[in-house]
Amino acid sequence: MKLSLIPYLAMTILLWAGSWYLKPHEVDFSQEALRFSDVSRTSGCSNTHSKVSLSPQFDNIMPWLSSVGAAVCAGDFDNDGLIDFYVTNSGRNTSNRLFHNIGSGKFEDIAVKAGVADCNRDGASMDAIFFDYDNDGDEDLYVVKWGAPNILFENQGDGTFKDVTARAGVGYWGYANGVIAFDYDRDGLLDILVANYFPDSVVNPATGRLARNDLWNPVTSRIMHTTFTHAVNGGRNVLYKNMGNGTFKDVTLEVGLGHTGWSLDVGSGDLNNDGWPDLYVANDFGADELYFNTGASEFPPRFRIVIDPSGHPGIGNDWWKGMNVDIADVDGNGRLDIYVTNILARRYKTDEGNMLWLNFPDQSMIGGCKFMNVSSQVRTNDGGWGWGGKFCDFNNDGLMDIFTVNGFTTGKDSTATYWYQLQEMVTQTKNNAADTKDWPVMGDRDLSGYEPSRLFLQVPQRADNKTAPMTFVERATACGITDLYNGRGIALADYDNDGAVDMYIANQGTPNCLYHNELLTKSQTLSSDRPAIHWIGFFLVGEPSRARRVGDRLLASSRDAIGARVEVWSHGVRQLRELDYCDGFASESERRIVVGLGNSTSIDRVEITWPSGRKEQLQGSELVIDQYHSIVEGNTTPHLAKGAQP
Repeated sequence: MKLSLIPYLAMTILLWAGSWYLKPHEVDFSQEALRFSDVSRTSGCSNTHSKVSLSPQFDNIMPWLSSVGAAVCAGDFDNDGLIDFYVTNSGRNTSNRLFHNIGSGKFEDIAVKAGVADCNRDGASMDAIFFDYDNDGDEDLYVVKWGAPNILFENQGDGTFKDVTARAGVGYWGYANGVIAFDYDRDGLLDILVANYFPDSVVNPATGRLARNDLWNPVTSRIMHTTFTHAVNGGRNVLYKNMGNGTFKDVTLEVGLGHTGWSLDVGSGDLNNDGWPDLYVANDFGADELYFNTGASEFPPRFRIVIDPSGHPGIGNDWWKGMNVDIADVDGNGRLDIYVTNILARRYKTDEGNMLWLNFPDQSMIGGCKFMNVSSQVRTNDGGWGWGGKFCDFNNDGLMDIFTVNGFTTGKDSTATYWYQLQEMVTQTKNNAADTKDWPVMGDRDLSGYEPSRLFLQVPQRADNKTAPMTFVERATACGITDLYNGRGIALADYDNDGAVDMYIANQGTPNCLYHNELLTKSQTLSSDRPAIHWIGFFLVGEPSRARRVGDRLLASSRDAIGARVEVWSHGVRQLRELDYCDGFASESERRIVVGLGNSTSIDRVEITWPSGRKEQLQGSELVIDQYHSIVEGNTTPHLAKGAQP
């Protein structure tokens, strides 16, 4: 009898050993230099976000409706080489903040003096971007809102901004949750894409006609999504084409972007390597959308949507809760990948999670791309109730990492959850949640609050690991990111110019966080036998006047050089970066590019492809490691960028 157990015991041991061997091994980071510290209060850029408050008619679900609005964008508005932050508030008559970087790790709020504070007298601020719309060399500011016209502030070059919305024609009245600036037609002028959430008009039951959907003065309680999975009654997104004379034109329908989903974010990048920026739209309560730019085959360009075999937009299994889009080459194959945040709460049977779409060439597919969601496989899917998510090489080891924030609404008691009432309501209404009167009272119940952020660090792939295309380990708490706020926007910015990328986090209804990356500071204090950590940075300046004629077209780069590609070769290994600084929910990161080199002290060459199509190459001997370089299109002589450390 005992002998008969031996084969089973042996099999058990072999299975356990096999699973241990095949499972990606945890990496001990206890002696690593990567560490973050929250310096928001001591630096002078702390802000406690004020939430939007809508009509009392919606009090039963006001925590749900007021769950967004905390946003941050990073840019150098005064061209002094130091990154500044613009931070939104959403409460009526509250002021937005412009934190001016005055050096030495200190900031001062100059929003009132600059003329960009008063944005919440009507409606509520939801997102903002810095971008140079007129190519005059300084960054302008665009603020998008709920229930009031969006605002375009033109940078006057003297520390102040001027409202030019009416003249420019970009004051769309709706419910914007996201906005990006990109040059979809490559004419050297940055265009604007606004992602809207609620519809701008609804049927007034008293008249049977369409009326403005004013959530402060509603004409109906039927303002929500008609279904949790296939809703198309949201707001229409708006694409403004930059006409080059200070005005914009709404070209949304003529380029093929007429879908009316509940959009929360949109990301842009050249996904199929044809030189033209494509789009990924993250939608709540419905399938995400992928659009390929047709500029390589027709002019003016349009956007061609990808439809799956069942007739829905998308590129694979989708969980109908898209929150965030970021785009970068995470696996080093020279093609841009996509990270989309979602919801994971296994306790309540909501276990879809974040999606990491790896991009592979496949000419049999639309756009020549095949996408594979490997997030569960590489363990980047558990982001809780996800919001902002960003690719970045935080420890400068040459591998792209992922940082995400999360949390919906925090109740007084984490055990008093709204999940059960929500699921019961979905069942009773048969997935139709349009009428707010059908929603149970939220009160002070918790809905995925008290959640820690996630820092997924990519580690070198083991040669014997055949089970995953890459390996990540989650290290947020271990690296000092310990807040439990409900995070929304993430702005990546090296505000102290030390080559280690820092993060400003906009938290909903709570204090924001400025996490200083102490990577290089800590590395200097470690044992002398540890190799130093190196990097190289680039500040690209496009020359719109240096347009190139390609057939019957003129292609040019914007001053911001959005869409430019930088390839850094070091010891035969390539790292690709594309300059698209607007990706990410409720946020915009700075537009300088940082490339981590690990312990390498040299690079072979740098190749730059400008949006105009011009290609330029710099030899490694022309560049200085551990420095930012300013590179102007058409002038291959690099210069140390303003504000660079000596």
